[in-house]
Amino acid sequence: MARAMQTIYSARIRSERETVWDIHVKSSLGDMLDKRRDVALLRDGAAVIEWGEVGKLDPVAGSSLTLTLLSERDREFLWLWQVEVGTVRCDVYRNGSLYWSGVLDTELYEEPYTWVSDYEVAVTFSDLAVLDRLKWSGEGLWTVRGVIDHCISECGVNVSGLQLQHSLCSYSSGNDDTPIDLSTLKVNAANFYDEDGEAMTLREVLEAVLQPLALRITQKGGRLWLQDLHSLATKAPTRQVEWLADDGVLGVDKVYNNMKVTFSPYGDSKLIDGSVDHDDVLKGRVASTTFMTGNNWNEAAEGFKLTYGEQDGLGLTLQNGAKWYRIDSVWSGSDEAGVLWAYRGSTAYGYNTLHCNNSMPRAMQNGQCVAVPIITSGRVWVGQGNSIYHQLKVTLSVLADVRYNPFESEAKENEEGNWQRLKDWVNFAYVPVMLRLRDANGTVLYHYENNGVQESNGWEHTAQNSGWVAGDGAWGCMWLCYYDQEDRKSASGLGGWKKNRPIIGYYRGGLPKRFTAMGEGEYIKLPPVAGWLELEVGRGLYQFDYKREEKDIYSRLRWLMYKAPTIEIVKADGTKTEQNDVEDSAWLLRAAQETLEIDTSVGTTGTRRFLPNCKGVLLDSNASPVRTLGRAGVNDRVERLLIGTAYSQYGSRHQTLGGSVRLLHEMRALTDATSEGRYMVLSEVQTLVEDKSEVLLCEVSEDNYEGIEWENN
Repeated sequence: MARAMQTIYSARIRSERETVWDIHVKSSLGDMLDKRRDVALLRDGAAVIEWGEVGKLDPVAGSSLTLTLLSERDREFLWLWQVEVGTVRCDVYRNGSLYWSGVLDTELYEEPYTWVSDYEVAVTFSDLAVLDRLKWSGEGLWTVRGVIDHCISECGVNVSGLQLQHSLCSYSSGNDDTPIDLSTLKVNAANFYDEDGEAMTLREVLEAVLQPLALRITQKGGRLWLQDLHSLATKAPTRQVEWLADDGVLGVDKVYNNMKVTFSPYGDSKLIDGSVDHDDVLKGRVASTTFMTGNNWNEAAEGFKLTYGEQDGLGLTLQNGAKWYRIDSVWSGSDEAGVLWAYRGSTAYGYNTLHCNNSMPRAMQNGQCVAVPIITSGRVWVGQGNSIYHQLKVTLSVLADVRYNPFESEAKENEEGNWQRLKDWVNFAYVPVMLRLRDANGTVLYHYENNGVQESNGWEHTAQNSGWVAGDGAWGCMWLCYYDQEDRKSASGLGGWKKNRPIIGYYRGGLPKRFTAMGEGEYIKLPPVAGWLELEVGRGLYQFDYKREEKDIYSRLRWLMYKAPTIEIVKADGTKTEQNDVEDSAWLLRAAQETLEIDTSVGTTGTRRFLPNCKGVLLDSNASPVRTLGRAGVNDRVERLLIGTAYSQYGSRHQTLGGSVRLLHEMRALTDATSEGRYMVLSEVQTLVEDKSEVLLCEVSEDNYEGIEWENN
């Protein structure tokens, strides 16, 4: 949201202590330059900066500036609330140096209605509030620092003057106490969208990356600061507060009985799901091609109606002639939708005429695969995992059928002769596919091959005949296999909707029991590195019979359709798996009453097993999962370190101080002449003309993990 700004209104205040405050209201709207003038600020409360009260573990501490302006004529400032958010900004300078910056809050405006001139108007600017109205739009992997920088740049504050400081961060990589560079930690941008694709607000994103690290962002003294409580308590520069009045109050901060941190890693066992909803496909288009229950048209009932065509936004990319189809069931089949290659006529006239495409293509010609892509999935992230625990399962439903109505049994009026040929001729069938792993730039890192199995006379999958191969491959390197598990002599793997099974070659013997147990799907090891998976389905079929002879079933096929190309993560034994939330809890102070609960969406794995596609897992610079980080000499998962921070702050009583103090113009840990310890600001209201701050301070302690009573570890 960086914009070229020009000053519209200016004002100068000289405080009671001779501090010079220069205030510049700026706009990126060129047609507003004619409004340029110096404005009068009413003396009492002319300029007030406020940091509302937040808890010690809250990650965002925003602030606002309220200017009380004198309107010389009726509705002089009304235009300010009729502009786009971010087009009007206020910069405050203290003795010539940038002190505070924020954009106009267009949601707040009120002025006297009965006065026509010389009345006061309160104008409010804020630094981080606009994040609540902006949506995340990122893709791919981002560094944590990159996420923070993006959110700040979108705020519209004076980023050329405000510099993000992180000298008050105490997280380390665990090898030593050197603060970790947030540019070495990465997050998956997909973590900030829900299952329906709805994006988080930028404030939610900012909180998501800061909360688990126990970091807070706030503006102070012309800088944006990242800080944590351990740094404030141990290494931050200090300043002793100067009390100005007799309104000081001594109190105690709250304590908590128990704390629970729930980390939602956002892992889904289904990586690619190419299924589409019937009602979303070709909306408004009438399915006008009618297929009867059989080709005895005078006697048969209506079976189903078909339409096909092009449509975007359904999750798959179709090319080289493939089209979307929708079937509306009458008495045959069910309502469904998917991808159509070709079908033959529905009536006696043109009964054998092909529609959509003019051939039922062979995938192999003269011993070479001649497929071209017709279906391409979207690219999905899969991180580094361990094939000891997980593997991938690839499935594709195919309808390659010779019957007039593929949803009715074979009969004289439904191509029973060709149905028998299908069973006799197509005992082994293969569909060409390509499975690639790409990097963030789209370059192919690896592709999967199993053609060594397909070309063999057996069923075994070995490191020599299947696996991930560096670089890109060629069509024919990977196939999905269709066969009848019990009868590969007189039954076909095609006819009606069928899913692929673990690939085999020309093998007529008994299959291992694990093939029966695992059922449908091609099971493959996880990729050797992290990246984006992409699945392509190629045009055509390759098939042969019990004697390994390829016979011309192609000219007799009446249907070739596809549904739901899918890749899912399963356990190493092929059974289903799921990713649950991870909960950590500990006692803070048993005598206290309240419970503290924090939900996080970014975190670390430790020694736990996570699905390799968990979007919320922190990654290192090599895109490997971050298992632990360090703070205060302790290495652990960030969720447990966060509980340790809470234990240090809320597991015992901490003193609070409130009242009027000399204006706090810089980021410091605060001290008091009459008490020990360091304090942080929970809330503050600065009246610039008086050089005064109304504050609520709270004592802070360095992180201490000794004595924590863990509940579930």
